[in-house]
Amino acid sequence: MMQNMDEQLKQMEQEEQELWFSSFTNETALALGLAVVKEARQNGKRITVDVTRAGQRLFLHAMEGTSVENEDWIRRKNNVSNYFGTSSWHTACRLRSEGLTMEEKHGLPVADYVGAGGAFPLIVRGEGQIGTVTVSGLPDQEDHDLLVSVLRRFLSQQ
Repeated sequence: MMQNMDEQLKQMEQEEQELWFSSFTNETALALGLAVVKEARQNGKRITVDVTRAGQRLFLHAMEGTSVENEDWIRRKNNVSNYFGTSSWHTACRLRSEGLTMEEKHGLPVADYVGAGGAFPLIVRGEGQIGTVTVSGLPDQEDHDLLVSVLRRFLSQQ
């Protein structure tokens, strides 16, 4: 089990090193957000998706069957990704492997930070992390995998 977790953590580190943008504009945010919605639709999933750059929300779409709670999950996942500079699922898994909560290890309140999958850092070469792309509505791993799959395809077409 632990080996499996170690492999998963390594894989997530790899994703964060590979899934970088050469540039990122408001148009990029729109295209990325729509790509996430399209992928969810094709898989029969209902999600809320958010793309935020430097604190400004550039894209938000809530599919039928989602609720305002999904937006609060997004806010808390974004806080985690912005604080740690990793995907929220990466941080959640690392803490779980240590048997600790975010509050215990880092003093971060659960009202504002959640150890759950779904936020991924938007990293631009030469700039670093500029924001987040975030999904809420599926189980942790599925939120994360949906984003990674869309980011891989999206970036390969850039």
